[in-house]
Amino acid sequence: DSATGEPLLQHYSVHSRFLLALPALILGERLGRTTLKRILPRFVQMGSIPEEKVPAFREVIASLIRLRNSTMPWVAIACVILSTAFIPETGIHLEELSWAENGGRLGFGGWWFLLVSRPIYQLFLFAWLWRIVLLFVLFRRIIKLGIDYMPAHPDRLGGIGFIAATPRGFAPLAFAASCVTASKWAHDIAWHGAHVRDLKVHGAIFIVVILFICLSPLTVFLPHLRKAKRRGILEYGALVARHDRLVAKTWLHGEPVEDRSLLEAPELGPSCDIHSLYDSVKNMRILPVDKTSLMPLVLPLLVPLLAAEVVDLAGG
Repeated sequence: DSATGEPLLQHYSVHSRFLLALPALILGERLGRTTLKRILPRFVQMGSIPEEKVPAFREVIASLIRLRNSTMPWVAIACVILSTAFIPETGIHLEELSWAENGGRLGFGGWWFLLVSRPIYQLFLFAWLWRIVLLFVLFRRIIKLGIDYMPAHPDRLGGIGFIAATPRGFAPLAFAASCVTASKWAHDIAWHGAHVRDLKVHGAIFIVVILFICLSPLTVFLPHLRKAKRRGILEYGALVARHDRLVAKTWLHGEPVEDRSLLEAPELGPSCDIHSLYDSVKNMRILPVDKTSLMPLVLPLLVPLLAAEVVDLAGG
């Protein structure tokens, strides 16, 4: 125990980092890979990538694999991790290390934490953040190939609704970050007189930041989905207008129609069917996420934060 009265057992963030967050990051690697392996082939299977561009699509994936396996990003990550150990605010003067102080200096346990234990956690954390950067780059390159959007597709995302499954792959990252943050707040509540009500703003900011980080790869689709929706509204609106004029001319005014190909087209059907096509385009979303895809990300993010509130209630 240290003279501060804060023994190691009461520094919840130290334990949650290695007993909860780190295992989640390690075991979650498979979930992240599986999610991506399910999404990428759908670009070809759904016809979103034209057939003539499939070889280029495969080369884009291969180039990202080479980037992932390159050495320089990992060297940069290692430098950032090691530098944090020698910055006073994030190193020897870290409040989280008060249990390891001995005569104003860090003992063996403190240096082990700074140079071994925490860097291992940070390495996996940065690996997940690097995966997000890679996915962002991958989606940008796929978009540059030219995606064939279908504004009337029932998935309401132009035929690429399968990308809405992306957030669930980052559930382990959200859980790990939430565990460490919530445990730090729990320590402040138990030992420094803090209250959950004082942390609500910080909690809201934390949730927004984590969601933005995890959803950032999908933001590259926003302008393109918006453009596809606008174009679809114009094109399908013109089609519906032509169809309705022919219907009115035939059934309301009793005038003959020389070219009845649009009225008799089996793929369009009656007016109610062609109107439903226009409604599908009008209801197309430009943000490729929904409640179903967000829940696997939000729940792991909220559970540890709620645990901090339990500590507050127990202390009260």
